[in-house]
Amino acid sequence: MAPVRTIVTFGAGPGIGNHVSAEFASHGFNHVILLARNEQRLSNQDAPFVFKASPNVKLDTLPLDLSDTPSIPGVLKKIDDLTQGEDLEVVFFNAARIKPSGVLDVSIEEIEEDFKRADETRTINVSLYIIAQWAIPRLQQLKKTNSSSKPSLLVTNSFLPRVPIPQLLSLSLAKAGQRNMMHAFNLAFGESGVHAGLINVGGVVAPESKNLNPKNIAKRAFAFFEAGEGLDVDINE
Repeated sequence: MAPVRTIVTFGAGPGIGNHVSAEFASHGFNHVILLARNEQRLSNQDAPFVFKASPNVKLDTLPLDLSDTPSIPGVLKKIDDLTQGEDLEVVFFNAARIKPSGVLDVSIEEIEEDFKRADETRTINVSLYIIAQWAIPRLQQLKKTNSSSKPSLLVTNSFLPRVPIPQLLSLSLAKAGQRNMMHAFNLAFGESGVHAGLINVGGVVAPESKNLNPKNIAKRAFAFFEAGEGLDVDINE
């Protein structure tokens, strides 16, 4: 019997999350787990979108608010239960909260909160770290038991760590921290066969965009996974 290849998407939803999940499903990933805050949308929009790409896929949805970090371990336990005996091969982290503001208009209190509480930095970095603590040992074990697998922790990032946008100062700080964390994971766990990689989206995602449309981003993400190496891939206009 062929192994069950599983992708878990944290941050499903219209756009990148659903398209990447569907792209992997169309390339042989036969179990997809979608997580997002909006439980109704997960059932009514996100799951049907993936089913359309691959009608025979096994699909589960779980509600999860990544800003509620104490709730994350319990949800990870549910994923463990759903994936017993399966090859959990890809963990895709696709989460951000975009809050434009003037570069000097952000209050000190808000920036302090951005490093302490449920906001860009906590959502993007603390939740990513919790998920990495859970995922990386499983991905390492998969490589030991299935040498042909490509265990990967893939994260949607942007060009903000290199080219910050003044109106997105808080998000720029968070994305820079995320990039640093993933770089550390890449250095620490690459030799054990785990690919920790960033998918850098350099602009506004829109269906009419030549390169920054969700379908193209998903195709580039899958190609990056297939290559199985490198810290990041850049996608821009």
